[in-house]
Amino acid sequence: MNNFRWAITIFFTSMLCGPSAHAFQSSGAATPSKPLRPAAIRKTIKLLKPIHKPLEDPLPGEWLDQHKEKGQTFAQYVKIRPNVLSHRRNKLYVQPIGDFSEKQTELIKLSSDFLSLYYQCESVILDAKPESSIPDSARRVHPEWNVKQWLTTYILEEVLAPGLPEDAFASIAFTEADLWPGKGWNFVFGYAMLRDRVGVWSINRFGNPADSDEAYLKCLQRTVKLATHETGHMFSMQHCTLFQCNMQGSNHLKESDKQPLGLCPQCHAKLLFATGCSPAKRFKDLAKFCHDNGMKKEAKYFELALEKVER
Repeated sequence: MNNFRWAITIFFTSMLCGPSAHAFQSSGAATPSKPLRPAAIRKTIKLLKPIHKPLEDPLPGEWLDQHKEKGQTFAQYVKIRPNVLSHRRNKLYVQPIGDFSEKQTELIKLSSDFLSLYYQCESVILDAKPESSIPDSARRVHPEWNVKQWLTTYILEEVLAPGLPEDAFASIAFTEADLWPGKGWNFVFGYAMLRDRVGVWSINRFGNPADSDEAYLKCLQRTVKLATHETGHMFSMQHCTLFQCNMQGSNHLKESDKQPLGLCPQCHAKLLFATGCSPAKRFKDLAKFCHDNGMKKEAKYFELALEKVER
């Protein structure tokens, strides 16, 4: 496997879920009682298509230059019986692990809020676990880079899965330490076990949000993009190969930075199917968040998308 692959690696494994964890902070967006019918979802594909650009040929070293993927249309997505929100499992849980700075803690709170709006379901931040909760057996210092790293499988199997709340659609850990999944790997940005509905992402390589206002904004953009992309995988979405889209695969930060935060028409339809949300409310919520947090380009896109679906 590529040691530098950006996108999440998903293991189709299963294990028993444990008792609920304690939560101290939450934000939410309720899904409607009457989700869109398939015909209405397909209509949004036509409405949104004019404001999305098709993918161009990848540059050398980019994701699709190195990974030949078939992609996934909305029709294909529906046929696989994807993971979707239900009355029983309808919350996203965010588990911070590590000793975060004040600015990093702010980013995790904002990312939880954004996840709630992006997938139109409640997002709950759990009590942070300190760095000392990771044992020596699950740590290392990279032999060449001299960077501390934590073992992804320990976090997934020993921290998240045993304490997965019963109402969780998924539980997601954010770490300030770099991550590696074991022998033969240098690092990963994110890792997950789809059937266990647990994943872990690192913000270690996104820069220091305390350096400047510009650095803070860049870290926020990168963090919410990673969180929403990888959570999309947990909703059974595969990498997008049709449009410029948040569900594109990426090999490195430079490639990811040029990709949009919004979903293409096909992937947006998958989200509507999985969450049962109102596209107009979703776009309105996301536009406000982006406007309030200085994400001007992203706010402009969500405002334009809102105009399209309200016609």
